[in-house]
Amino acid sequence: MSITHPAEALNLDFKQQRLFVDFFNNLPQKPSSTLRFFSHGDFYTLHSSDASSASTFTGNIVKYMGEDPQLSYVVLRKSQFEQYVRELLLVRQYRVEVYVKSTPNKINDWTLKYKGSPGNLSQFEDVLFENASITFSNDVLGLKVTKGRIIAAASVNSTELKFQVCEFSDNECFTELEALIAQVGPRECVIPQGEAPDLIELKKVLERNSVLVARAKKSDFGAENIVQDLNRLLYFAEGHQRSCLSFPETHNSEALTCLNAVIKFLNLTGDEQNFNQFRISSLDVHRYVRLDNAALYSLNILPKPGVNTLESTNQTSKNFSLKGILDHCVTPQGRRLLETWIKQPLKDLNLIQERHEIVETFVKNPQLRQDLQTEVLARLPDLLLLSKKLSSQKATLQDCYKVYQVVAAVPLLLKNLKQVDNPSLQSALIHPIEELRNDLDKYQDMIEELLDLELVDRGEFLVKSSFSPALEEISARKLQIEERMQKLLRAAANDLGFEEEKTIKLDYTDQHRYFFRVTLKEEPVLRSNSRYQILDVVKGGVRFTNSKLAELNDDYAEAKAEYVEQQKTIISEMFAVAAGYGDCLRNLNMFIATVDVLVAFANVAVWARVPYIRPKMFEAGQSPLKLFKVRHPCIEQQEHVSFIPNSVEFDSEHTLHIITGPNMCGKSTYIRSIGVCVLMAQIGSFVPCNYAEIPIVDAILARVGAEDCLLKGLSTFMVEMIETATIIKSATPNSLVIIDELGRGTSTYDGCGLAFAIAEFLAKEIKCFSLFATHFHEITRLAEMHPSVCNKHVTAVTTDNTITPLYQIRDGECDNSYGIHCARMVEFSDDVIQSAVEHQKKLEHTAGMQFLRDFEPVLRRQVVSEGDKIIQDTLEKVKGLDKLSDEDLVKEIAKLKEELEGTGNLFIKGLLQ
Repeated sequence: MSITHPAEALNLDFKQQRLFVDFFNNLPQKPSSTLRFFSHGDFYTLHSSDASSASTFTGNIVKYMGEDPQLSYVVLRKSQFEQYVRELLLVRQYRVEVYVKSTPNKINDWTLKYKGSPGNLSQFEDVLFENASITFSNDVLGLKVTKGRIIAAASVNSTELKFQVCEFSDNECFTELEALIAQVGPRECVIPQGEAPDLIELKKVLERNSVLVARAKKSDFGAENIVQDLNRLLYFAEGHQRSCLSFPETHNSEALTCLNAVIKFLNLTGDEQNFNQFRISSLDVHRYVRLDNAALYSLNILPKPGVNTLESTNQTSKNFSLKGILDHCVTPQGRRLLETWIKQPLKDLNLIQERHEIVETFVKNPQLRQDLQTEVLARLPDLLLLSKKLSSQKATLQDCYKVYQVVAAVPLLLKNLKQVDNPSLQSALIHPIEELRNDLDKYQDMIEELLDLELVDRGEFLVKSSFSPALEEISARKLQIEERMQKLLRAAANDLGFEEEKTIKLDYTDQHRYFFRVTLKEEPVLRSNSRYQILDVVKGGVRFTNSKLAELNDDYAEAKAEYVEQQKTIISEMFAVAAGYGDCLRNLNMFIATVDVLVAFANVAVWARVPYIRPKMFEAGQSPLKLFKVRHPCIEQQEHVSFIPNSVEFDSEHTLHIITGPNMCGKSTYIRSIGVCVLMAQIGSFVPCNYAEIPIVDAILARVGAEDCLLKGLSTFMVEMIETATIIKSATPNSLVIIDELGRGTSTYDGCGLAFAIAEFLAKEIKCFSLFATHFHEITRLAEMHPSVCNKHVTAVTTDNTITPLYQIRDGECDNSYGIHCARMVEFSDDVIQSAVEHQKKLEHTAGMQFLRDFEPVLRRQVVSEGDKIIQDTLEKVKGLDKLSDEDLVKEIAKLKEELEGTGNLFIKGLLQ
């Protein structure tokens, strides 16, 4: 059967079906997040529940085999298989298994040949990235907890060929680990098997952060063979002794056991092309600004997990996250680096200012930006996989040519960068790229000397024939065949009445080899001529051949195969030399990515509706935090939005801002804007403000939003408590803390009490820059208790049935609650509204407030507080009246009432009326 109709491709007789069903049913049980494919050569099948999932994704029909109960299956073409595997591994974070027949003619000789998971893509790199770019980092983390709550960690990136290790102490909330997870962004994490309390907590932390957890045997977390494996996997320069113990990172003995587990999990030693490839370094949690995933997602810095950001999406969806706003990169390596920078904001003032200096240079030179993006960067392929192939001597001549194209384009890149005289640009980019270019000169000369560049345009990658007499003889034969093909072209032109090289041409593709091509309007002439066979019809014209051209194609293919065989000795020597350039190419790739990201930052700053500005940066604690007319970069880019900016100013005297006001009036957007702008400044971007002074912060900690994590067994309130505990344990005087609507997930009194205590702790103990948005107006009393607290509010204009937000931040506390206005706007029934008003009056002591409505909030609270004290004293007196007669009791009550009226307290006066 033709594979163009895959639903009919699985053709088994009844016995074969029954045997396969028995085999399938006896396979080990798997989780629903693992899908099993069976390779049948040109197509693949999935069965049972996997078939239903595949059918939903591809639209292919579900069929059945065997006896009752029948086994369902779906057939996928190879292209569908590749597309679905990309979806499973890169988007859904599933695992994939592929079974292949060891012996094609045997019925059930299936073996598990390929395994892949979000963190282990090595066996699927060709499927995933042959025709697509790698736009994300691919790290697998190994973790374990040792005595004294010491976390040992090792990260492996098998695509970028990196090992990273560290050991650090943590608290019971695992706040340091959460920061590490956000910094690394692992796709998967390997932890030991077992149900020890620390392991259970570790698993909860990972799942809470949407990291896929894999369990490994405790023996895998041992030191056995790790030195031997590292000696094979780590890169050593030629002539250096192969001893991993010479690296200081290998002194982290517990972290090495985690590295051992990940190496086994990924089976890195099972593939010789991994040998002498990896670099090892230390993971420093404190090198970058502390972020956790709560901040990254609640501040809309990264897209929410599960959102497909692997392919280019429309601009509207890109505007939903800071990453989407900043991603004007034109290279895959640039997009990877951008995500890394976003997760690792800098704390080094010099490095931050260096990035700002370069971005400012690009902002001032629009022609330079355009030339770099369109003429240079957009034409450069990703060197990540190419350098890996080169280093492992698994490259082809075509791969070597792609590298040659990049190397040949470097002078143009340097020429553009040298258009401006900027010291930061020279030291950070120009000089390092020049050094790499000098190292790669010999590679370029080697390719030009060896490769026949004239044949590249038609897709042939061959060594020049002048390298040996045998190659020259075969080349002469090929040339003769090509001349005969040209004669056939002339003969076909005369036969069909076409003009040679104008109406009819001789073309070549890998699929059809050499063929004739005419435009679409000449197709009727071919239909009436039986001597020619149409191969296909495409946009570029009609491809066709005849029997003589087919014969010459066979002769040409035979000569070409002979040529390829003859050149093997020459190119093997070339590959051995090229392998030494892998490290240079990885470094060059990083600098290309850096240029791409910094140009993207400049474009974002210029193309924004209101241009971004360069912030003035200061060392931590050396300046107030001032953002004048700050805007949220995502909100202002939304269509039909006219953003109303606001300002903020923190100093050492005023560190906690409490923001009150009605819903939908801009509180959350305001505090998010400040957090996002500070992060943008510390990754090297300009910021959406009119003016900005920003001292370096060591952490951006956020508790925003209210989402249940039902799948993880966490309620809204528990999520709040976990995230807030992380803030309390992590924040320092140099941190930025953002808290929005804390305490809504429990009772009013519990929530208000917790929110009050946490805000007070931030103001009194930590004394860091803090923004605290709340509906608990009682918390505004902190401004009277602590001079470091100030009240801000947003307000709205209301009528009986409308509420119009002003989206402006003003000094002072909010003087009203607008919940019932909102209920009227959505047309609650009058009975419900009236009942709500009555209950509100009871809860808010409306009668007692009737003479205080026009008072300032501070004075109003003072009068109410004095009234409460008088009422408490009066109630104490009432307790002593229980032994009086009824007549005396009435007299005493009347006397106490007179005393209350005589106090002149307006709150009491309102209650008594």
